[in-house]
Amino acid sequence: MAHKATAQNVADLAGVSRSAVSLVLNGRAKGHISRVKQQAIIEAARRLNYTPNAVALSLRSRRSRTIGVLTWPDHSGVSVPMLHATLEKATAEGYLLIFMDTANDDDHQSRALATLHDRQVDALLVIAPQLIDYRPVDVMSTIPTILVNCLDPNGGLTSIVADEYAAGAAAARLLIEAGHRRIGVVAGSPNAMDSRLRLEGVEATAAAEHIDLSVRMVSTPDITSGFQAASRLLLAPNAPTALICIHERLALGAVLSAASLNIAIPTDVSLVSLEDGEQLAPQLVPQLTTINRPDRAMAEKAVTLTLKRFDKDRFDQDGDESTQQLTFSCSAAPRHSVVAPGRVNRAPCRPADRR
Repeated sequence: MAHKATAQNVADLAGVSRSAVSLVLNGRAKGHISRVKQQAIIEAARRLNYTPNAVALSLRSRRSRTIGVLTWPDHSGVSVPMLHATLEKATAEGYLLIFMDTANDDDHQSRALATLHDRQVDALLVIAPQLIDYRPVDVMSTIPTILVNCLDPNGGLTSIVADEYAAGAAAARLLIEAGHRRIGVVAGSPNAMDSRLRLEGVEATAAAEHIDLSVRMVSTPDITSGFQAASRLLLAPNAPTALICIHERLALGAVLSAASLNIAIPTDVSLVSLEDGEQLAPQLVPQLTTINRPDRAMAEKAVTLTLKRFDKDRFDQDGDESTQQLTFSCSAAPRHSVVAPGRVNRAPCRPADRR
């Protein structure tokens, strides 16, 4: 078994005293250790893969070095990318995470919060699987709490969200720049905040460019609903030459619909998915162009802000505890499902007409 590096090893490599190492790695270097020596200690710790003893740190700081995470599944499950990124970032910083499934239910949440309070967690992260308004409870006024992919309607808690409106606008621009003038949209329920904002972004962009837009809304963003809505769009007179699907499973349904109607993607119809969280779109043939959500970056930022609140000396810049609403942009991932519209569109073949 390889020898585990000690604080003295770090001190020897950096050419400083062991107490200097302790001050820097415990976030108390400001005013005591020069910037140059701080950097040398950090670099030495990185080279030696040194991690301070978690129990000793907890005793000194009087913190449990534990962060509670409240989450719950939606129609497609929990947000695995966000949860995984949160775990990686917190673990790298020497923190333990306790994940609690609230089942999106007040009673479940109360029990989860009681458990986390008993465990004396240092902070809370609320990670929603889809964008929602989230009303904090009283205990969150005593435990530092950050919302991820959800918003406090009263603005009392810091929130980190994706720019869903801009994501919809980006999808529309991709198709418009490819030459499409007739675009169909398979949208989720207007009661779902993310679906509503994405659709608003599509509609505003299409209107500005005088694009013929056809929208079909579904109550549940699943494969069957996507199949049915896309079929209605593709079978309509003057059918669209491109489709935007607000959710990834709707996009999968649209792909199946096009195949059943003998409509080729992208030759006969282009397609953009506004999600990639389940990584379904890149596995299809052809691979679907997507507007990627910044789930990993949002989760990592939430952990970083949490640690800054714990230790302002370590993060002496941007260590503000004031409430913030941070919005992350979504990036386009062009693949093989978007091309310029053909001069002559192939007439769709109804399933009943196929021999």
